[in-house]
Amino acid sequence: MYQISKFLSLPFDLLQNTREKVLLIGACAAFTILFINLYTPFNIDQWEPDQGFSQFLRLSGFGVIGGVFLAFSQLLIQPLLVKGNTRIIHFVYWVLCEVTLLALLFHVLYGSGDSGFLREYIISFKYTFLGLLIPYTLALCFIWIFRKQEEEQNEPKSPVFSSSLIHFKDEYGNNRLALKLSSILFIEAADNYSTIHYADNGTVKKEILRNSLKGLSEQLRDLPIKRCHRSYLVNMQNVKMVKKTSGKVSLILECTTAVVPVSRKFIPEFGQLFS
Repeated sequence: MYQISKFLSLPFDLLQNTREKVLLIGACAAFTILFINLYTPFNIDQWEPDQGFSQFLRLSGFGVIGGVFLAFSQLLIQPLLVKGNTRIIHFVYWVLCEVTLLALLFHVLYGSGDSGFLREYIISFKYTFLGLLIPYTLALCFIWIFRKQEEEQNEPKSPVFSSSLIHFKDEYGNNRLALKLSSILFIEAADNYSTIHYADNGTVKKEILRNSLKGLSEQLRDLPIKRCHRSYLVNMQNVKMVKKTSGKVSLILECTTAVVPVSRKFIPEFGQLFS
């Protein structure tokens, strides 16, 4: 009993936006229309002496009415009555209220009254509950799957930097140089060329590559080598000191006394270095 209570008290974060609610409404309406017409559950095709297209319209009416009711419930009423975070128990209560009222609506529209209000309403409630159970459950499953896929796609990708070499391409896309990420210090622009400064056994060496800084910036966008100035790219992993004097920011890197400036345009991107 405690486990059930604990489960019902968990946060319920599905159906928190209009898109997910529309997906639920559309799925329930479409599934109901198809299911009722294909399988005619509860002998629903025999409730009226019709057939063919007129019967299709009558049976489809259950799905249409249910969809309109859910739209009214999810898009209009719920935002007015439910504020803040919801829990699973709140969701269960809301669904029960939807089934109760929708069953009453179906009873008013289609009930004959021959067997008494209570008896016919109980039957209507049972049919409504069973009719919504499958599409409601399937829709929630699809929404949950789509939510997880979006979260995975939007989750910032943290590249795994191993000891493998980082390849540098020239302006024609040909590999011309390969260095370990940890050895790269900064890259300096020189017209249509770029000078790559890297550490080698405690000393700083240079390699000149025929490619613009913009081109290299595109190549290295998934690495921690960031643009800090119109003439410089810097390896964030090798920054050992940040200096800010008179409103100007500069970077000092490992293994070198070279000072790399950070232009005003790029200072916001380097804000984490000051935190």
